[in-house]
Amino acid sequence: MHIDEVTLIKAVKERAHNPKRFVDLPDIGNKRHELPPPVSPAELSQAKQRLGFQLTGLLRSLYLQVGNGGFGLGYGLLAVNRNGARNAALNLVDWYLEEVNFVHPDYPPWPRFYITLCDWGDSIRSMMNAVDSAGAISRYRGNAYKEGPWENVMRREAASLHDWLENWLNDLPLFEQGQFLQRELPNAGPQETGFSSCQHCAVILIQFFDRVCDADLS
Repeated sequence: MHIDEVTLIKAVKERAHNPKRFVDLPDIGNKRHELPPPVSPAELSQAKQRLGFQLTGLLRSLYLQVGNGGFGLGYGLLAVNRNGARNAALNLVDWYLEEVNFVHPDYPPWPRFYITLCDWGDSIRSMMNAVDSAGAISRYRGNAYKEGPWENVMRREAASLHDWLENWLNDLPLFEQGQFLQRELPNAGPQETGFSSCQHCAVILIQFFDRVCDADLS
């Protein structure tokens, strides 16, 4: 059973203030635990003007109540603007505008409303369609792109932003799950992938053996 949104935000905020657990990958750009303050409603209004759409629902609440990025999955939630966390090359608004305004004859247009939530490194990101009422999360792998729409290298990572964050709070191996989906379902679109209990068990086994191998090497 899902926890309610108020409880979820409270739990995320508590973990965001924990210097040992505030982010999955603190070794690059986030070496020190310096959670930026929450954004103001005025800053979100400015973001809306630049993006052409509004950040709503749970995502908006995270920025208003927890902080301006720097906590959560991967290298941490991207900041809304340049006043927030420095855990990625660009903030959420600038990154989206750079992609949606990119024009090249060899590449298709970037899908509108697809914003980057966090970076995992190696051109791997977790993304969300900002106008999707469910807030489904997709794993994007840019270095796997060959042709066709960008959605070809996106796979469903979580059914909602709520689920994504709750899985993080429960310490599920979210990076490994995303990599597993991309290996096993090369032709599926972001709306077509499911994650069965058998696949979940396989991910856990992969993670376990990876750790065993690492221990042997050390």
